[in-house]
Amino acid sequence: MKALILIDSFKGTITSKELGQIMQEELYKKGIISDYFSISDGGDGFLDAISGLRQLEKVEIKCQNPFGKIINSYYLIDKTNKTAYIELAKASGINLVKKEELNPYLASTYGFGEMIYDAIKNGNDKIILGVGGSATNDGGAGMLEALGVEFYKENEKLTNMNNQKLKLITSINTDKLQQLTKNISFLVLSDVTNPLLGKKGATYVFGPQKGAKDDDLKILEENIYHYATIANRYLKSDETNYPGSGAVGGCGYALRAFLKADFIPGIKYLLRLLKDNLDVNSYNVIISGEGRIDSQTLDGKVISGIIQTFPNMKKILVCAINELGTLLDTQIYSIVPQFASIEESMANPLKYYRLMCQNIEVKNE
Repeated sequence: MKALILIDSFKGTITSKELGQIMQEELYKKGIISDYFSISDGGDGFLDAISGLRQLEKVEIKCQNPFGKIINSYYLIDKTNKTAYIELAKASGINLVKKEELNPYLASTYGFGEMIYDAIKNGNDKIILGVGGSATNDGGAGMLEALGVEFYKENEKLTNMNNQKLKLITSINTDKLQQLTKNISFLVLSDVTNPLLGKKGATYVFGPQKGAKDDDLKILEENIYHYATIANRYLKSDETNYPGSGAVGGCGYALRAFLKADFIPGIKYLLRLLKDNLDVNSYNVIISGEGRIDSQTLDGKVISGIIQTFPNMKKILVCAINELGTLLDTQIYSIVPQFASIEESMANPLKYYRLMCQNIEVKNE
């Protein structure tokens, strides 16, 4: 009996790597051999996932967090193929700031742009971007500023771009960006297909997660709308409805409109690499999961990718909370309420996750 463990992070509590390690330890006690790989949909944990599948070199960098504090971070490179792998959450992630610090008006993707700039200056001409889990709602303006885009209010150059400053823009200059990114290709890994604007867009769907109150949403949306209107006029194109333009506070729009990036579901990209580097047929079962199994689980998330990629393999799913009930006759184990309340699970996530793992039955069929 051999198991392949591919569990997405339980957001805010347990990383994909920790989930895999604990599951492997508990399966070993049952006499079951297993391998685990960190997995991600392109957001948190993307670099952990890619480093488990490729031999890559770490590049350490100092960059700004969402509110301008200098932090130590890193990205990965493949020198042979001149490819850089960058995780937005390592610079502009919501996990880098305290909940009480969240402010969608002031948060910026500038640090993410610093990473991209550094990767290009280091000679990489292919940039793979894992996006997700941002604290930002700046439409990617901060990232663009770090890459040389100039924003103006009449003749006054605007700096330290964030959502609050988007309403001030009257013109844009991309000459430096075009020179910097000439002959550079960008691929965005994301599970988000939302447009930039509207009720299904960046602000209304994701803004509340980043500290926006109900009264803020209309203002934040109007600021991004103004920015996109100026940008579309300057670029002579409109990418506001491109699937994924609403990702990470509208940074997806900037990546598509200004950098001409291609988009692909992050889990699809990583599972393709996994299949290329692993004899999947040597496993009897795949154990996957995520923090919350709900109506979005089958819409571009890790579990849906695994079901589509390995349709004929036996699967066991684990989660903290299961709102879906059943899924395609697949065994689903959840921490809440079988092993703990929501409060207990949040207070001691590793303890109760391990307890759940101890109670999993893996049968050789």
